[in-house]
Amino acid sequence: MNVHSLFVARIVFTKKWAERIQLQGNKLQAAGAVREGTVRDRILLAASACFAERGIRPVSMVHICDAVGMSPSEIRLHFETKDDIVLALLERLQGMGLGDLPDLRPETVAAFVCERLRSWRATGASNAAFVLEAVAEGTRRARVAGATAEALALERHALVALLQARMRQACKALPEAEVRGRVFALQCFVEGVVLRVAREPDMDLDIVGESVRRFVAQAVPSFEPETPAFGVCA
Repeated sequence: MNVHSLFVARIVFTKKWAERIQLQGNKLQAAGAVREGTVRDRILLAASACFAERGIRPVSMVHICDAVGMSPSEIRLHFETKDDIVLALLERLQGMGLGDLPDLRPETVAAFVCERLRSWRATGASNAAFVLEAVAEGTRRARVAGATAEALALERHALVALLQARMRQACKALPEAEVRGRVFALQCFVEGVVLRVAREPDMDLDIVGESVRRFVAQAVPSFEPETPAFGVCA
């Protein structure tokens, strides 16, 4: 083998070795992310049970440490304060937010709400008690109140955009104030449904879905275009 061949072989070997190291590094990084997520989940599960049993205000980081079987320093690797834990739990519950809706058809909204409630129930019965606690706590803790208000504002903005888009598609028009009013009513109704299900965890979701469907059908105008030719508004 000549010098050139040795040089080329060395380059190929070096490249393959670097790719192997990179692959191993990616696997280690992924495994670390999984472990991080698992530890966070354990902490959040234990904290939600504590909050549901005692209330958010009386529970300290010590209580959470005892419940999860970790030291304060270990928990602080994932959450600096109790407020951080509360906010993380609220963020998960707000995953059922209407801002993720693809459209505002009554059937779509009803199915979306029921699916989120099923998922919510599946993650632990303590969620129901926690959400009621969180609503009350939002009036007392500035960070919790701020995060909740921001999430609601983002959700409202997304719903207004959805309703306006659907109105344009249906060749209809409503004053902006009425659009915002209908969206506000929709938010209030769904939030009321969530709180009612929290208080009555055995509520039949078929009844919930039909109630949501009927309300949305009243709050959101028909989507059928008045001028269907070529889908162009007059």
